[in-house]
Amino acid sequence: MFCAAPERPAGTAIAGRNDFDYWWTLPGDWVEEPNERRSGWSGVIRAVTGNGVAYVKRQRNHLFRSLRHPLGWPTASREWYFLLQLRALGIAAPTPLFHAVRHTAAGIEAVLATAALEDYHPLHELEALPADRRATVADALGQTLGRLHRERLQHSCLYDKHVMIRLHHDAPPDVALLDLEKMRRRLTPGQAARHDLAQLRRRQRLFDDQEWARLLASHARALAGERSSRR
Repeated sequence: MFCAAPERPAGTAIAGRNDFDYWWTLPGDWVEEPNERRSGWSGVIRAVTGNGVAYVKRQRNHLFRSLRHPLGWPTASREWYFLLQLRALGIAAPTPLFHAVRHTAAGIEAVLATAALEDYHPLHELEALPADRRATVADALGQTLGRLHRERLQHSCLYDKHVMIRLHHDAPPDVALLDLEKMRRRLTPGQAARHDLAQLRRRQRLFDDQEWARLLASHARALAGERSSRR
């Protein structure tokens, strides 16, 4: 049985053929070697296609289980779902190109292809930025996370390597989020915020105490501003 994704973002350019085998066999370099987790395996390659660079996640029996998905849900499918959620919210993330799941004799196989982010750099590569530029990054990141958390969405794996920044000379930085396969919806914005902010605080090395306080202030404004508009 072959199960294609139920929906695709409008206007997404599909790089290459729109079928499972194309993406499953596309040659490329491993950026995450396949490793065995969750009673299966998962890995990511970087590949060059006719429309540019893509990252392709391939999995077999790599499943997330919950009350809603007692038999298991491929973590690639979970990530696809939340990529679409962020797209609908206007929060930047890699553009999804293709996702599908198929059942074979070897088990449940899933593939997820996304376009590479152009001109973005992970947060940990920006340590040489001067203080004024770090402050603008703190503002932009706080705002993005505030928008995420007011929707009760928790990233759950918010390391500095999963926060991508695109700098501009005369405009605020752009922020994009990677690796959404552990994202979840919490009961309240506060629950989502507390987990992610504490995790990022431990993992990041870019911001000093003053800049971190600036990030928190930007986050609080984004969180409170949306709540006020909904009253």
